Amino acid sequence: MLDISLGMIIFVGVLFLGLVYLLNEMLYKPLLSFMDKREKSIRDDLLVADKNDGDIEEDLQEANAKIIAAKAEASKIREDAMAKAKEAASRALAEAKESFDSKYATFVKELSKERVTLKKGISSNLSSYQDGISTKIKNI
Repeated sequence: MLDISLGMIIFVGVLFLGLVYLLNEMLYKPLLSFMDKREKSIRDDLLVADKNDGDIEEDLQEANAKIIAAKAEASKIREDAMAKAKEAASRALAEAKESFDSKYATFVKELSKERVTLKKGISSNLSSYQDGISTKIKNI
């Protein structure tokens, strides 16, 4: 019924081992080599990505520090400008007040002079005013 042939078993064994060897050399080794290279490439890329994350964090902290410094400098410049503007406005106000005070003093002096002149004029013409008023009163 079943004939087992030793030659056939050896031939099939040799053929199987030859096929395993050829598959190993032509398929499995290149495939494993490719997978190892790919795994190494992925590992290297992850290391580079981690390094870049660290660099990004450092750059972000540096940028934030520069922004804070710039804001502080802008605030100082704004405060200096406000102080200069207030000082200039105070000076201008003081000059205007001084000018006004001197003009007011001059006006008061001129008014005093005119008052004295007017009193002298009225005093010198007082009799004529009295005569004029009394004639008008008589006419009424």
